Amino acid sequence: MFDDPKALTSVEWNNIHMYLQWFWIYFPIVVTFGLTLLTAHAFIPSLINTGQLPESMNRLRVPMTGFAALLFVAGVVILVLGINATLDVRAVYNRFLI
Repeated sequence: MFDDPKALTSVEWNNIHMYLQWFWIYFPIVVTFGLTLLTAHAFIPSLINTGQLPESMNRLRVPMTGFAALLFVAGVVILVLGINATLDVRAVYNRFLI
């Protein structure tokens, strides 16, 4: 059915390392992007409307949105690099779902 497994070479281990490295860099970027955008466009306006934050806090929304945009661009770049690393890992094990 499937070929017998063989020992991995150092190149294959390096490919696996790069794939995992891009994944673990991507995850916190995406979480930070989501939390920043949620704070800028949901929490701050809501807290200003209820009077729990002063109106001057509305100035924070623009820099937070800009920071979220930078995180989005970084996330796209890291995702592309991670997909490229996935193609290298596919040479070792051609099925990602068992």
